[in-house]
Amino acid sequence: MDRAEAQNILQLCRPDNEADRQYPLIAEALAMLETDAELRAWFEEQQAFDADIAAQFEAITPPADLKVSILAGMRAHQVHAEPEATSETIVQTSQAWWRNPWLGIAALFVIMMVIMSAPGGNQDQQLAVNNPALSGLPPVIPFLSDKIDGLKAWQFDKRNSDAAQLQTYLASTGSPSPSLCDQLANTPTIGCVTFNYNGTKLSMICFKDGEVYHLITADKANFPDTLSTQPEVFELNDKAFKIWVEDDQVNILTIHGTKNDMPEFI
Repeated sequence: MDRAEAQNILQLCRPDNEADRQYPLIAEALAMLETDAELRAWFEEQQAFDADIAAQFEAITPPADLKVSILAGMRAHQVHAEPEATSETIVQTSQAWWRNPWLGIAALFVIMMVIMSAPGGNQDQQLAVNNPALSGLPPVIPFLSDKIDGLKAWQFDKRNSDAAQLQTYLASTGSPSPSLCDQLANTPTIGCVTFNYNGTKLSMICFKDGEVYHLITADKANFPDTLSTQPEVFELNDKAFKIWVEDDQVNILTIHGTKNDMPEFI
């Protein structure tokens, strides 16, 4: 077993989970830590990162009535779909959703399920109709916002603190590999991951130096969205996105915050 194989296996080992360490392959990889100081330092960093992510998830306490709220949201959706439902009933139901944030989430879940199951049509256009906040945004932005929010530590294609290592890895897999400015090239990284966006491969490298930055890269020739020739900045939810075209690549830098938080070095 070489170091790369050991890293892939050790990513499956959950922090403070003794049962994981009993699996033969994981045990074999763990044994390498005794003689490989670099691998041991990498593993300790990954375990700390995974523990931090797990702690953040454990801190989320859903309301006790979440299940009831979801069912209520589904029933409310049925009210909207019934021809005999009056406009007064629909208005009252809609207002009730937004008085309870968790119920709003349940309603959004229902709407998403309806959109995904609808035959034909462009899903991005349908989303814009159902959510005015998406109107005017390049469709790739809500796509990336959802992907970033749902990203888990174990989903990275490769974990490394050196941006150059991630660039080399992406290029070796045939994925778009970004050109980095000096500031980002010298910023510690978390890892990289690729997404499939309407048939186009997107590469994302995540940086962390106090703040977390996500740099997404795509081949311009295959990018499905229509973009301005000038850099543009957009906001969605709690994130800001800067999009620009450089040579034959589309680049998107996203941070948690507003347009005013976008770093000036990009």
